[in-house]
Amino acid sequence: MNNDPYYNFCLEEIRFYTEKISEIIKEGLKDPKKYYEESKSEWKKIYQMIPVMYMMNQMEHPESHT
Repeated sequence: MNNDPYYNFCLEEIRFYTEKISEIIKEGLKDPKKYYEESKSEWKKIYQMIPVMYMMNQMEHPESHT
């Protein structure tokens, strides 16, 4: 691994998206509708967690709250 954090970040991004593409090819194309619906469901859960994560962050760092 390289000592350059930006280079390493790019490698991690490549790894993440390569795995995601592989998942879509292997699972998504078998049943595109099911894959779509499961993906939407996962993102909905993530979106619902954003306010909670924001609130927790504000509680941990109250001085940054304006």
